[in-house]
Amino acid sequence: MTNANAQDMRTVHGQTMGNKYKVTWKEDKITAAKMANIRSQIEVRLETVKQSMSTWRQNSEISLINQAPKNTPIKISADFERVIIEAIRIAELTNNTLDVTVGPLVNLWGFGPDGRIQDLPSDQAIIDAKKSIGIQHIQLTNHSLTKSIDGLYIDLSSIAKGYGVDVIAEVMEQNNIHNYLVDIGGELRIKGLSLDNQEWTVGIDKPFAYSSGQMEIITPGNSAVATSGDYRKYFENNGQHFSHLIDPRSGRPVSHTVVSATVIEQYSMTADALATAFMVLSVQESLAIANEHQIPIMIIEDKFGKLITHHSESFKKYIKN
Repeated sequence: MTNANAQDMRTVHGQTMGNKYKVTWKEDKITAAKMANIRSQIEVRLETVKQSMSTWRQNSEISLINQAPKNTPIKISADFERVIIEAIRIAELTNNTLDVTVGPLVNLWGFGPDGRIQDLPSDQAIIDAKKSIGIQHIQLTNHSLTKSIDGLYIDLSSIAKGYGVDVIAEVMEQNNIHNYLVDIGGELRIKGLSLDNQEWTVGIDKPFAYSSGQMEIITPGNSAVATSGDYRKYFENNGQHFSHLIDPRSGRPVSHTVVSATVIEQYSMTADALATAFMVLSVQESLAIANEHQIPIMIIEDKFGKLITHHSESFKKYIKN
């Protein structure tokens, strides 16, 4: 996604979670010291989130949880608890197609810290990996997490980047800034007005594989916007395309006509996780869930090389005419 307003506003930017972040806000007068202080606060919070949720760090909170034996309560941080509670809620909402315990399958298919694979997993390897997944094997009690089976491996990559956006938004609010746009790798959190005192507008890009340009321009108001797509991360084997998105039901990368899912929600971590789930589900399954729960979603489908756009009923009011 891209911000359709290209105004010269106050900005800070940097790198986090393998992506660029940028925070843009409206403020008439600001000192260099305050700008530096805001950036420092953002960097500190993002580092805390990474140290909690990065499976790429051997000493991170999530890595220590993954290494712990079953039936052992492990005290978890407030950040980790907020994210895992939301992940469990969304798993229930999406028939477990968003499952943060899918880590063994992510690693098996070469999308985890161990790196790319040379040969495709065997059917037996997939069956064996599926024995170690299932969000129902996580219990939360008194700010502690317990795993009920050995081999359970939590991977929060489907929600952690969105949570990073949310913590930056919290920093802005704590600094009494209420007109801003936070962006981490295309995941957005928006509040208030842009420099020209207009609503922020957001362009939803065409999937990269289908040339540049925008499919839709929206005015999401005080909301979060997240897009997931199989065109962003994949590998090819003998000419076959394998998405990084794993369907926990089959144990295999998703293989259908959905190429992009965009969600508007209150919090970016929610939008992030739901966008991932709606990439795993079929168009019909996603729209049924979205319409039942009034979730604003836009799905782009590739039908024989032609892009077709689908909207849930609650998404339509955000489309800029």
